[in-house]
Amino acid sequence: MTGSALMDFLIAVIGLCLIVYLIFMALDFIAPDERFKQIAKYAIGGVALLAFLVAIRGVLFGGAGGSLGMTPVNLIEFVIGLIVLMVVLYIIYMAIDLLAPAPFVVPAKYVVGAIALIVLLLIAERALFGGGLGLNNLSLQQLRR
Repeated sequence: MTGSALMDFLIAVIGLCLIVYLIFMALDFIAPDERFKQIAKYAIGGVALLAFLVAIRGVLFGGAGGSLGMTPVNLIEFVIGLIVLMVVLYIIYMAIDLLAPAPFVVPAKYVVGAIALIVLLLIAERALFGGGLGLNNLSLQQLRR
C-alpha cells in the first residue's frame, strides 16, 4: 500500500458518502411513492457498497479504480445537476397541480417522478465514476454556437 493509494481511498470514501447522503436527502422530494424511494435507496446503497469494495481493492491490492474517478469537480457538477433537477421537478409538479384534471394528477406525477429518479441515478453515476456532466469541458466558444 502506498500513500497515494491511501489518499485515493480516502477521496473515494468521502466522495461516496457525500453523493449517497445527497441522493438520500433528494429522494424525499423527488420520489412520488414510498416504493420508488425504497427501490432507489437499495440501488444506491448497493452501488455504494460495490464502489467501496472497489476502493478497498485499489488501496490494498493495487488494482485500478482506487479513486473511482471521484473529483471535487464531479461533486460540484452532481450538486448542480441535483439542484437543477429539483427546480425543474418543482415547476413541473406545480404545472401538473394547476393544469391537470384531478384524476390525472397522481399518475402524471408518478411518470414525472420516475423520470426524475432515472435522471438522478444517471447524474450520480457520472459523478461517482468519473464521467462528470461535461460542464468543465465547455468553453465560451462552444457556448456561443
